[in-house]
Amino acid sequence: MIDFSNVSKIYRETDGPVFEGFSEHIDRGEFVLVTGKSGSGKSTLIKMLLKETEPDSGDITVDGKLLSQIPASEIPAYRKGLGVVFQDFRLFDDYSVFGNLEVVLSLTGGSMRDAERRITHILRFLGIDRLHKRYPKELSGGEKQKVCMARALINDPAVLLADEPTGNLDPSSSADIFRLLELVHRQGTTVVMATHDLATAERLATTSRRIDLDSCAIKK
Repeated sequence: MIDFSNVSKIYRETDGPVFEGFSEHIDRGEFVLVTGKSGSGKSTLIKMLLKETEPDSGDITVDGKLLSQIPASEIPAYRKGLGVVFQDFRLFDDYSVFGNLEVVLSLTGGSMRDAERRITHILRFLGIDRLHKRYPKELSGGEKQKVCMARALINDPAVLLADEPTGNLDPSSSADIFRLLELVHRQGTTVVMATHDLATAERLATTSRRIDLDSCAIKK
């Protein structure tokens, strides 16, 4: 499903490489936790999968697509197959919850013919359909992150990427997000989550696999 082959990435020579000769395989349907201390490359890994940043060398393949061969004009279509949950939410403040999901469908070329049905379904699946008329400023941090998950899942992606999705949440809200991620995983979605929460990594050990960037022997 996802392959990193001898990937290297450096931002500044004075800081040294973020990745050096990094190789890893993620199977379809896996739940993978990417852990490591601050600066270890967790967010960079997610950004490379999104083609927001490029490796300096090596290859990354997602669902049979070699990312280096995807032209700029086809990046939006590629990203449509990915769901993304960010730490800082990135919701449209001037739109309701329903509106946030509707505008994402429109921007990603999703079918608007059955938009209401799809949005209602995903909100119910995540247990937040009661929030559909509220605006981001009226939501708690945990509620905002659940809306972000709904947004990430609205196009039924094969892969869900989560970059520190509980970094700004209290323990109770964090537990809710992890429960929902596990639920999404059980539906067959491949989940790749970058997290610094080692306690959660241990709690999820029975349903997930961990890639610890601090201990990768071939990553400086």
